[in-house]
Amino acid sequence: MKRYCALLMAALTLVSVLTGCVHEDLTVTLNDDGTGAVAVTIGLRKDFYDQISELGGDDPFEGKETTEIEYEGKTYVAFTETKEYGSFEEIEKALADMKYETEMIDEMEAEKETDDSDDDIFSDEGASDTDLADEGLDDYIFRDIIITDETEPEKKESATPTRDDHIFKSVSIKKNGSKYTFDAVMNALTGTRGDYDMSDIFSVSIAVVMPGKISACEGGTAEENKVTFNLNDMSKELTLHAESKTTSIVPIIIGAVVVVAVVGAFIILRRKKK
Repeated sequence: MKRYCALLMAALTLVSVLTGCVHEDLTVTLNDDGTGAVAVTIGLRKDFYDQISELGGDDPFEGKETTEIEYEGKTYVAFTETKEYGSFEEIEKALADMKYETEMIDEMEAEKETDDSDDDIFSDEGASDTDLADEGLDDYIFRDIIITDETEPEKKESATPTRDDHIFKSVSIKKNGSKYTFDAVMNALTGTRGDYDMSDIFSVSIAVVMPGKISACEGGTAEENKVTFNLNDMSKELTLHAESKTTSIVPIIIGAVVVVAVVGAFIILRRKKK
């Protein structure tokens, strides 16, 4: 009886922390020579991360160097990976191929279903099946982090629709002279896990560091040469735009040469008059 209650309470606790349990931070850095870098941080809410361990699950970040970060008042256990690219085209492709880390949620659900089929959580030492039936515990089963009535099992769709987990629908990075532009459309995050929408499970933050000071942006806040995008509703497609201009040193050099020439000519003229 105690073992059953412990498992039931653990399951309910796991459900309670699913909202915002996964945070993904993406920082794109564009250089004026056409190169750049992409830094990806993936975090799990600390209480959710600790719950996985308490339930005997595998560490999803095993072998990675983790740290604790804060986002919107929540603490996450996270790791960061940074990769450099030799061209804007390579960055475009990398971002277009990037997906949400839904595999962690899928694997935990798969492991849970396997455990449910292999373990009889309705039996306990010192208690008979009759005792459990008297307790009314055989009226419930643990499936997909939901407590359902066994007499009316939850019906599942025979065919699961294809889910697109790609973060971006389109990405474009361009350089035109001294002007740089970043344009992207984020896919709407749809689908559910248990009773939760995927857009509630995931939180995302994206920032783009441009080669020069930001001259225009859409969907975000600019500060110097960086735009931090506001991603409040992940259930809808979101448009991201940033542009910047770099200052060419050629006009400065030409101006300096002109100034030196004028000053030199002025000095020569004065000497001639003397």
